[in-house]
Amino acid sequence: MRLPAPIQRYYQAWLARRLPRAPLVVLNQRRIFIFPTGYGFFYLAVASLLFIGGINYENNLVLSLSFLLASLFLVAILHTYRNLSGLGLRNGGSESGYAGERGSLGVTLFSEHHDHHCIWLEWEGQPAQQISVPAGTESTLWMNLALPKRGKVLAPRMKVESVFPLGLLRTWSYVSLDHCCLAWPSPQVSQECPAEGGGETTQAAPTGKAGNDEFRGLRGYVAGDSLRRIDWKGYARGAGLNTKLFEEPAGGRLWLTWDALEGIGTEQRLSILCYWVLALDQHQNPYGLKLPGMTLVPDTGDIHRLRALDALAAYPEFG
Repeated sequence: MRLPAPIQRYYQAWLARRLPRAPLVVLNQRRIFIFPTGYGFFYLAVASLLFIGGINYENNLVLSLSFLLASLFLVAILHTYRNLSGLGLRNGGSESGYAGERGSLGVTLFSEHHDHHCIWLEWEGQPAQQISVPAGTESTLWMNLALPKRGKVLAPRMKVESVFPLGLLRTWSYVSLDHCCLAWPSPQVSQECPAEGGGETTQAAPTGKAGNDEFRGLRGYVAGDSLRRIDWKGYARGAGLNTKLFEEPAGGRLWLTWDALEGIGTEQRLSILCYWVLALDQHQNPYGLKLPGMTLVPDTGDIHRLRALDALAAYPEFG
């Protein structure tokens, strides 16, 4: 049941004060809520009826059964609370995506003292996921995150819930991790490349980065190097994994520039730059990126592409 808007705003503000954002959270009595489930209320109603019937008919056996059921319910309160108490959650990794699509955030759960069984994690609008965390271990759960617009998307408040062991009570907590995912601009096709080449800034001696002209030599493979530049023949001969180096083109490398797209809106500029980052990367053309307040030197490879996309997503935070 959804609360009326004024009550909902007050409730969210109260949660924000009581459960502030943090990169690491350990659940304790201040953060955990507990309440009977529908099945738990039915269980209590049956125990109450047995108690009334036992008194009415003076039947000690029925009274004993009602007391047993009540005792079991009290024990279930402690075990249900304990299943969530002491559970730790902290920021994991992140997988960025394009605006309008989905990214994902990793949530690492850990426990030092006892096992935690059948824990459900849920963000509003996303299906819940279940995980169990044995004592002394940690597990990472990846949660999908909608990316409605470009930029930094903060992790929404997450509900952590469990009805273990008997399903009579539901214990839950709300966790606000100080975690975020970057939404890259959605690529927009453009026939004219917003780039400049040559000039003093791009005329350079060979630097060991992949180019498009004369073969220069080999160097050891570094994670992120293009697979197309690897010396596979040498690797087959047992010479190790090396990357081919090429001389710079005579006109220097391309610079994708913000100023080359004057007269259009900010988001459209970023979308066009994103398209050309992907296009040049696909063809293994070295490129640099110039944004107001930020310059990314020319290079190629997966790491360079991700840095360029992250810079476009983060604009204008560095300006």
